[in-house]
Amino acid sequence: MKRNFCFNIAFLLCSAALTHCLADTVDLSEPMKRSLVYLEVSSSSYELSQPWKQTPIAKKSGYGCAVGPYEVLTIAENIANATFVQARRYGENAYIAATVKRVDYEYNLCLLQLDKDAMDTPLTPLSFEESYPEGKQLTSYWLSSGNHLTTARSTLDRAEMSRSLVSFVNTLTFFATNVSRPFGDGQVCCYEKEPIGIAAWGTESDAGIIPAETINRFLTHCKQKGYAGFAAAGFRTSALLNPAMRKYLKVPGDIQHGVYVSVVYTIGTGSKELKQGDVILSINAQRLNAYGRYEHPEYKRISFRHILLQTPSGNKIPFEIVRDGKITTLDITAENIESDKMLIPYYSYGKQPEYMVVGGYIFQKLNRDYMGMYGSNMSGKAPPHLYHYQKDLAFKPSAKREDIVILSYVLPAEINLGYQQLSQLVVDSVNGAKITSMKHFAEMVNSAGDDETLKISFEMDTPVLIIPKEQLKAADTQIAQLYGITKMMHLDK
Repeated sequence: MKRNFCFNIAFLLCSAALTHCLADTVDLSEPMKRSLVYLEVSSSSYELSQPWKQTPIAKKSGYGCAVGPYEVLTIAENIANATFVQARRYGENAYIAATVKRVDYEYNLCLLQLDKDAMDTPLTPLSFEESYPEGKQLTSYWLSSGNHLTTARSTLDRAEMSRSLVSFVNTLTFFATNVSRPFGDGQVCCYEKEPIGIAAWGTESDAGIIPAETINRFLTHCKQKGYAGFAAAGFRTSALLNPAMRKYLKVPGDIQHGVYVSVVYTIGTGSKELKQGDVILSINAQRLNAYGRYEHPEYKRISFRHILLQTPSGNKIPFEIVRDGKITTLDITAENIESDKMLIPYYSYGKQPEYMVVGGYIFQKLNRDYMGMYGSNMSGKAPPHLYHYQKDLAFKPSAKREDIVILSYVLPAEINLGYQQLSQLVVDSVNGAKITSMKHFAEMVNSAGDDETLKISFEMDTPVLIIPKEQLKAADTQIAQLYGITKMMHLDK
């Protein structure tokens, strides 16, 4: 009798668990067929050491979902460096041409516009539900390259601010674990009947999901005239745990919260208003602990960057700070950080590098892509002076230094005999004028008269480069033919 009772209890518990599991796994395969697309993307970039050369066209794939009758949402990573994008619907063989309507690399989101004339019927748009079903089972849907509706299961584990794979910002990410099959290229992630995000990356065991709150904010602002993006921190913080440090900063003794402002950039939110040594007590009335986190009602303790990324550029954000022992509130203007405005641009997707070939000397604008030649762990591989600019000064452009111009290497020719060993040098001046940008460098070179001599000096203890201008035109023509250089200079407009 006792054994039967235990068996019945166990059976009921298993049945309840199974019922709960089934409630979490509603099958949306049929309705999803009208909303999902498979993306085929042709992409090309430029060779880092020969910036006049474009790399061969490569094909890659991704996934998207309808957010309008002829609009598709995908991740920005899928269309980085894209030259042509096309989409395919379920049950159809023909591709539909697509154009990029809006892309935000900080949010890692892209809105595509499909060719309406190439479609017999519109797509069925999806609506994203802003929910956080922590610990629940999710189902991801996508249209495979073979035109099959494919699914995967996972468990929503946690929410964190994590580094974007395509930008410099930390974005809100839902972490899914125990994935039944890898996914991470724009697949739609659902809880029960509601889409709650799209996949941004994935491994064999887990995946990162861009949540609905980010998606809906992006789509809302895509409808507005102009798109200025969202706030990015123009400062860096450090944990403020040491009582002696808090006393040195004159933080009132009854205040135990607040994070230390260790570095202030020249661009981004707070770059004009904050000072090194400030202690931020709260942002938008959300109290920050010593690590710079606040208590979110759903996500628990999460970085203050979550508050910033919710704020459109141009809006005001109240910061309560301690400065010189006084508590004050600053209304700080939310500012996005444009990669092109950085001293060392973090990305330049779809753009040709800025360069100028002068007498076989290749001068380039330094960016993170170029530094990528030294690998992900570049600290011990890259030239120390270039690594310093990348690590310490990337977010600190100024009127005196908008770009870092480097001599990357030398194409051997008669005009540069004796200097052919020079490489990886930072340009300081041309004919005595301090160089502020790549455009300024080109202007100084071109403005020198034919009877003048170009004198290019570099940082550190490096010989001054002497180029006779009267020989330059003939030498450049010969070098262009010899090395197959179709264009001796490229500058952004």
